[in-house]
Amino acid sequence: MLIIIIKTIFQSLSYIMEISMTYSTEIDTVSIQIDCNSLEEQQSIGFMINRAILEYNKVYSEYNILKKEREILFNNNKIASIRLGMNPIYDHSMKHHQINYYVAICFAGLKSHNPLKDNLSYDCLLATVGALNTFNIEYKFTELDICLDINAKVDNILAICTTKLPRTGYHQANHSFYGGKTVYIEKISKNRLTYNSQRAYVYNKSKKEKLFFPLTRFELKLQKLFFLNNEFNFTNIINALDRYTVMYFENPYEKNMIADRYNSYSRISKRDIERMGLERYKLKPDVVKIERFIDNLKKYKLY
Repeated sequence: MLIIIIKTIFQSLSYIMEISMTYSTEIDTVSIQIDCNSLEEQQSIGFMINRAILEYNKVYSEYNILKKEREILFNNNKIASIRLGMNPIYDHSMKHHQINYYVAICFAGLKSHNPLKDNLSYDCLLATVGALNTFNIEYKFTELDICLDINAKVDNILAICTTKLPRTGYHQANHSFYGGKTVYIEKISKNRLTYNSQRAYVYNKSKKEKLFFPLTRFELKLQKLFFLNNEFNFTNIINALDRYTVMYFENPYEKNMIADRYNSYSRISKRDIERMGLERYKLKPDVVKIERFIDNLKKYKLY
């Protein structure tokens, strides 16, 4: 009788833990680049974007001499950066180099779980793409971070890659860094981080943002090389996200057992995930939310 009571209590506690675990799909970083035909056009577009952001939002801007970029700030918190740059491009038809002027805008930290700052960051992003869309100025996306924010500890989360990229190394599942607070999936040296099209990792978001509740983030970074080879559209982004499987385990010991099984395979596919019965642990991103986010950026205008 006592064993039955204990089992019932354990099952009840497991159920409470299960329903208390929630997660959401978020976009955390968006970077945009506008290529310009001249220095004058570059200066004009940079000025227009800065003014559009400041006019529609309660933020201010300062020029950072060390980083050589204009920073958009709110209460001394950096929301975005605007950088004017140039680089030589070889023109094969003319057989000589010409200077390409560009404006690069980066919105990092769109989802910091500070509602006031997050809403302002998104409004500033809309002001930027709104100005560009309104005046039919061509631009391209160069970075996008898609996240799963999970109300659980890092110890309860396992993320694996089921469709590996060629010429890319991978860590063993659950191989952690920084005292167990971060788990990298791809094995990339620091000096090669920007040379990959995409990379993903899991980390303790609660510690980074000094939050008063447990929050673990799985983050997929789609980088410049990704958008050089793929259009900024829903299908390409979801295909990149589908390369990974993110799972939540109530029992970290069970997670470690699955990680050991994964590590024993030379490769593992989506079909293997189903065969191993791991679907019940899988966290599924809200693809509708991602699609709406992309469509809104492409269509939004100031007037």
